[in-house]
Amino acid sequence: MLQLTDVRVETMRRLYSKHKKRAWDGEYLDVLDTALTFTLGHKRVAEDPDLLCRNVIRDARRTISRSQATARQNAACRPLPDAARRRVWTTAPDGAATAEMVTHDTPEARVIAAEMLQELRAFASSLGPHGSECLQGMLDTMTIPESASQAGVSVATVERARRALRVRAQSLICGSA
Repeated sequence: MLQLTDVRVETMRRLYSKHKKRAWDGEYLDVLDTALTFTLGHKRVAEDPDLLCRNVIRDARRTISRSQATARQNAACRPLPDAARRRVWTTAPDGAATAEMVTHDTPEARVIAAEMLQELRAFASSLGPHGSECLQGMLDTMTIPESASQAGVSVATVERARRALRVRAQSLICGSA
């Protein structure tokens, strides 16, 4: 049986190897950083590195999501100095109102958004009969399999269409900036 220090060292080694595999993902790196901190906590006890690694990653995700929710809730309490800005409010499952984001709602911004959406719809229709349905699936935040079943095409086709739509949207955004 491994000693507790050996379990912590093995868990940290596994977390560092996960860090090297996904160094491009900032959110995941935050989770791993928090998990490493939890691994070093003197109250955390485990006799198996697999269990400890899984538990600290789970707890890190939970802690980060809780802190993000608290930050949004605190931001909702602050007044906005600019009248052109507005808050987008949502209601949490417990009934609490939360400000998700602050937007600049101006007539110019609405026209630009409408023009970009029109350009994307035209581009989507040029992708084929499934292009418009793939774009609508993206706008409705459908998963790729849901969008594929709705359009009646394969998952790979939807992935290609979404990739092309993202590239086109990026070029529109960069071109208008």
